[in-house]
Amino acid sequence: MRNTLLFAFAFLPLTLGADWLVRGAAGLAQRFGVSPLVVGLTVVAFGTSAPELVVSALASLEGQPDVAVGNIMGSTAANVGLIVGVGALIRPIEVHRRVIVRETPLVIIVLSLVMVLSLNDAVGRLDGLVLVFGWALYLFFLLKWERVGLFGKADRVPDPDAPLPGAATDPPRADMAAPGVWWSLVRIGLGLPCLTYGARWLLEGAEGIARSLAVPEAVIAATMIAVGTSLPELASTLVAAFRRMGDIAIGNVIGSNVFNLGLVLGTAALVRPLVLHPTIVVGYVLPALAFSVILIPLALHRGTVQRAEGGLLLLLYLAYIVMVWLFN
Repeated sequence: MRNTLLFAFAFLPLTLGADWLVRGAAGLAQRFGVSPLVVGLTVVAFGTSAPELVVSALASLEGQPDVAVGNIMGSTAANVGLIVGVGALIRPIEVHRRVIVRETPLVIIVLSLVMVLSLNDAVGRLDGLVLVFGWALYLFFLLKWERVGLFGKADRVPDPDAPLPGAATDPPRADMAAPGVWWSLVRIGLGLPCLTYGARWLLEGAEGIARSLAVPEAVIAATMIAVGTSLPELASTLVAAFRRMGDIAIGNVIGSNVFNLGLVLGTAALVRPLVLHPTIVVGYVLPALAFSVILIPLALHRGTVQRAEGGLLLLLYLAYIVMVWLFN
């Protein structure tokens, strides 16, 4: 009973935290002239991927490599299949072409690198150092590209304080300005812990329910834990898509995957080398790679992930979940 109540209550801080985080990030984009895509790839992605970092690092420290890797790869698959799928079903998501041309292939390259590194059945500390350094290098070039205007201007950022579509509105005021910097930072500062604690409570409830049904830990890691730690991304992406902030929505998803595969996996390997059996590679790394590949043609078609395409992604993700449960 406690686990069920904890699972249900967790949606409140998740929803509030997602709204505050997206509106705060959009406010900063307006104030500093930063493109919403870069905000999604950095601030929002970093904040919403914090649960994956904590869970995987702790799992590695406690000698549970299957949980650490299953969480990371399961979250990578969930970010595309579940999050983009559900987000597109609610409202078609416009995709910045440069994300698909540059960031998505980067995710594919890193996943392929993980498969190569795992040929000796492990991702060691040196491998982890390479992954973390690669992520830091990516972040450096991302900010450098932003300074030269490669991602466009921030004047396309919708007003984060605008009412949601369909809501009653007051007459516009001539003195209205973009949200203040401090107010945007307060929103982000409140949103991140709400997302983190909401995900933690949801995860605790889900794990309790799963363990009461005697589900193996490897399955829990790739499904319940992966979805639980991806819920901040889901909540933030849904809010961003509903507020017509497509760049923040898709940037959050791709940025979170780069964050998971670079910093999270690298940190987990630095804490303790991760043993990767062939079954882990086939069952978790390959599906994450497949979801990343399939996103490219879907997103490039008309520059938008349509509702039908979102439905396809969601169906594929549900098939992946069934496969994990049946074959483990």
